[in-house]
Amino acid sequence: MKIGILTHPLHSNYGGILQCYALNTYLRKLGHDTVVIRRVHNKQFFLKRLLKYILRIIGVSRFRHKQSDNKSINLSKFINSYIDYTTSVDSVHKMKCICRQYSLDAVIVGSDQVWREDFAMNYGYNYFLDFVPKNVIKLSYAASFGLSEWHYNSSQTANIKKLLSEFRGVSVRELDGVTLCKDYLKLTPSLLIDPTLLLDKVDYEKISSNRLVEEKYVFVYWLGDKSRIADTILKYQEDGYNIVEIQLRSNSILPSIGDWLSYIQFADFVITDSFHGCVFSLIFNKNFCIHSNDSGGNGRLTSLFKLLDIKETGNMIQPDYEKIDSILTELRCRSYEFFNTTLR
Repeated sequence: MKIGILTHPLHSNYGGILQCYALNTYLRKLGHDTVVIRRVHNKQFFLKRLLKYILRIIGVSRFRHKQSDNKSINLSKFINSYIDYTTSVDSVHKMKCICRQYSLDAVIVGSDQVWREDFAMNYGYNYFLDFVPKNVIKLSYAASFGLSEWHYNSSQTANIKKLLSEFRGVSVRELDGVTLCKDYLKLTPSLLIDPTLLLDKVDYEKISSNRLVEEKYVFVYWLGDKSRIADTILKYQEDGYNIVEIQLRSNSILPSIGDWLSYIQFADFVITDSFHGCVFSLIFNKNFCIHSNDSGGNGRLTSLFKLLDIKETGNMIQPDYEKIDSILTELRCRSYEFFNTTLR
């Protein structure tokens, strides 16, 4: 079956890129052919971006970047190597041509925060698959609303409810998403794991770099204000650990996907406020310290820990990986049954 995947635009987010890679890889293992629909901002947005670019080039200080525009060059290399894309689509009208142009049998929206209101509504109802004709299967896989509150107005809610009624299968990533669907859309979705958890550790070892730091070290992957963890970092430094860190919001050129995976794979300990930083710590069987990320919402971590029966002791997480592996086997079977039932 030829399947189109609609997810967040892939730029400089390690988790966003890897969840897309994982879903593509998993579906191909099931025997399907996949392509990611490259939905970009509408033309009006690009005109604004072009104007800002021109102002930056001619030296208007307000529009200068502090660092290189090549921040994501290493991530782009991975995307170009492992992700098959459609041509760029910059309008609702063009989206309606995608299914016919690529002979799609099904379209899946997800995973990640594709149903977060302040993101999804920038594209009309494309992320609720309004462009997909009735003869093409519509699914969501582990879609997230991002936050635990409902932010759509009554008109938007009515449209979303109608569109989702045409889906062959609706699944969400968080318990909050199940509640929101029941309360506002009058449907009960499947609760399924993030695509990154569909693959085994060995799948990621194939694309991970060799060990990059010979000494013992703590890997810090941080999205928010790092001052919140200054004392924790100092403690490990005083204990003789090297500190290896990536701050996603900085303007520095980001390490490759392979290097990012390696830093987690070989770390003695991980400190993160990232959902996928947490997920890959679990995949590589690490003890880690997790802090909430205010912009991302806390429901996704709460839901993940409940699904995997992980008990939190403050911010320090020391999972029972034998038990988690057993639970993951069951959760992967649930996802397999979802696809086996809907993609036929």
